[in-house]
Amino acid sequence: MSVAQEQSAGKDLKLNENIFFHIAGFVDGEGAFPIQMRKTLDTQFGFTVTPEFKISQHKDYGKILEIVRDSLGCGKISIKSGQPNQLILVEKNRKNLSEKIIPFFEKYPLIVKHEQFQKFKEIVKRLNNNEHQAREGFEKIVDLVFQTKGKGKRKYRKEEILSFLSQKIQ
Repeated sequence: MSVAQEQSAGKDLKLNENIFFHIAGFVDGEGAFPIQMRKTLDTQFGFTVTPEFKISQHKDYGKILEIVRDSLGCGKISIKSGQPNQLILVEKNRKNLSEKIIPFFEKYPLIVKHEQFQKFKEIVKRLNNNEHQAREGFEKIVDLVFQTKGKGKRKYRKEEILSFLSQKIQ
């Protein structure tokens, strides 16, 4: 490779890396790191904790979601439930969250959603360490979940989950 080609390749690499900063900024405005708490009676404590990474966008701008998905190397794009003009990029797979999503936002930090991401990262780490399988660990994860901000209302209040947990143990 000639010096000119190496310099050109270096410029292309720099341009390509710049898109990652743009993606981080886009996610800071449009993305979310929700943590779902679902009642699942067949589990040890009666609830399942599901961390997710999401971005939605009008269907006319679906290309943006494709660029984000391809840049992150994961995620599924589909029509948002109940909103046929909206597309949503979702990643729920904990391995992808741990190995792709979290490292990406550690390298290209969020500003507005920094605190939300830190709590999300902590919850994923605790789940990966199987802390949710012990009562104390599960309670700590529930506490962290309720420290995260969300736009919607939660189906279950923290007190209901912990009360159900007490009933499940007895």
